[in-house]
Amino acid sequence: MRITRSLALLSLVACSSRSTSPPTSSRPHDATTDAARPTVDDRRWLVGDVHMHVSPPDDPADVRMSVTQIADAARRASLDFLVLTPHLWPARRGDDFDRAWRAMAKQARSERSLVMIPGVEWSTGLGHFTVAGVDVTQLGPVFLSAAHAAGALISVNHPFAVPTRLPGIHASHYDMSYRAWTRAADPAKPETDPALIDSVEVWNVPLGLANVISRPGGQTGEERAWLAADRTVHEQHRRIAAVGGTDNHQLFVAATTWVLAREATEAGVIEALRAGATCVGGLEAGTLRVHGDADPVDAWARVGDVAHAPHTATLAWNGVARLYIDGVDRGEHTGGFVHETGNALHTYRIVVGASRCGFVYANL
Repeated sequence: MRITRSLALLSLVACSSRSTSPPTSSRPHDATTDAARPTVDDRRWLVGDVHMHVSPPDDPADVRMSVTQIADAARRASLDFLVLTPHLWPARRGDDFDRAWRAMAKQARSERSLVMIPGVEWSTGLGHFTVAGVDVTQLGPVFLSAAHAAGALISVNHPFAVPTRLPGIHASHYDMSYRAWTRAADPAKPETDPALIDSVEVWNVPLGLANVISRPGGQTGEERAWLAADRTVHEQHRRIAAVGGTDNHQLFVAATTWVLAREATEAGVIEALRAGATCVGGLEAGTLRVHGDADPVDAWARVGDVAHAPHTATLAWNGVARLYIDGVDRGEHTGGFVHETGNALHTYRIVVGASRCGFVYANL
């Protein structure tokens, strides 16, 4: 199976005040010959997947691969990291699952040739979530709230997986969407609060393929996920990362998410994910860099970084890319674009071929 490659990239452009000035004009800019290069730092791209089921703890009748089998397949696929996400739901919590999860976590962390991060896919009638970076067996009864308080990384999985009932695609027959976005947040149900989530799975392999055929509301699940993430940024004035997942239950191990990390460790990968230093599906659009008019002349922000642009944000990339500003398609441009920010909050992302870039924030 060939994955449609997508890219998620996150940088932050900020300033110290907001303005009620009307929107200002923008102009295209060919930055191909500019000295627009990211400053040297000690980070490097690591490639992996953040949604991988594993047996045990998963039921072997549903999930075929063990930790050892996944590790072997990941090495063959040249992956650097994986987040293991066995299914967990309220009725499954208890001693039996805790023992199985701890054994899985110990074995995963014993791997030395790649980073295997133990987590879970927490599943309720309110949505499905990757939760990683903490000991899930120690969390309180209100699971997501407890995970958030403990400092876990929380990503909402396939947020627009509404029933499309496509023959041969079992998952498309169920509503596995994030109800805060497909219905409405319920104050009486704290797990529908989008403030709990750090990232959004914008590309889920089986459900993404399903949505290419069936587009509820006239858009793919991926398109709707990008728009919802963009809306969350504007409403909550905070970073939100974009990730991808194979959601593998059988024998499919492949690259979906790249992170710009300082070190190839569990802590390094989690730090990069939390910072939004991510790409989804490939690195074709990973050349995006940002310079704010209040930054030092040679300061170019990379994915997950901060630039300061009270008036002008200069975006640069290699080649031709399609640019989205605040979720609106602004067409294709070569080399870059200059946007007059008006000291207001804006989001930027680009698409290069089949590769998606995530958000660059102006004046968050």
